[in-house]
Amino acid sequence: MKINLLKTALIGALSLSALVSTSASAHGRWLLPSHTSLSGEKAHYVMIDASISNETFAPDKAFKPKEKGAEYDDNLLMALAPNGEPVSDTIRAYYLKRKSSAAISLSEEGTYHIAMTQTPRYMTFYKDAQGKRKRVFGKKSEAKLPSDATQIKTTKMISTVDTFVSRNGTSKPALLGKGLELSGPTHPNDLFVGESAKFQLLQDGKPAGSGIEVSILKGDTRYRNERGEVKVTTDKDGFFTTTWQEPGLYLIETSSDVDVNEEGVDAGRYALFTTLEVAPE
Repeated sequence: MKINLLKTALIGALSLSALVSTSASAHGRWLLPSHTSLSGEKAHYVMIDASISNETFAPDKAFKPKEKGAEYDDNLLMALAPNGEPVSDTIRAYYLKRKSSAAISLSEEGTYHIAMTQTPRYMTFYKDAQGKRKRVFGKKSEAKLPSDATQIKTTKMISTVDTFVSRNGTSKPALLGKGLELSGPTHPNDLFVGESAKFQLLQDGKPAGSGIEVSILKGDTRYRNERGEVKVTTDKDGFFTTTWQEPGLYLIETSSDVDVNEEGVDAGRYALFTTLEVAPE
């Protein structure tokens, strides 16, 4: 019994350490849909949870509303309907401490592209008097930096955190057109164990190019000792393929450096976190 308790404590400590590292580097963000495929004559609601965590799809840190003390955020999530138009209904995401949660009405037939609203984030990195690398949010012209800060650089970051949900069959998902995102030829809601899937990584709506490493991670990482990431690399047109070994929810994650022509910004970086569901054979 003591051994089991000690093992549990050690695992918890390691998880917390990993979470701190992950949160600090803006990794481990995800959307979790209650369903990725729905059918029926009447409009359906799909629940969407959003969180930041090291244990994939196990909520830990919610996205706080911009308004201090608010219980919900009407601007956290957005959705593109099958016809490519933004869903007109307000998507209210409630702040639930460890996750944000919203309900989205699916009134049209086809595939909805659901994502967190893409808001650029500026981060300024510097070295302190002891030579340690540190960072603060905001551009260098706005950030509160120590007087002895050196090697000051500002990076503009845009993250795509998204998923896809289809009602009464699939259709070609509308593109966000900004940042990194996945496109076909394989449909994101038509994935099965044992079958190969081919996707194209897009950057601002165009092929992202070669040599970008993509991580494919099955959820429920807390229930296994090894994370079991599969890593693939894009070809010259941004395509990559994978064959699904197990059913379940997966997080597709990647990032790339981009050029930014903006005053006070030294570098740019895009990141992608896409949730997909793989069905049994």
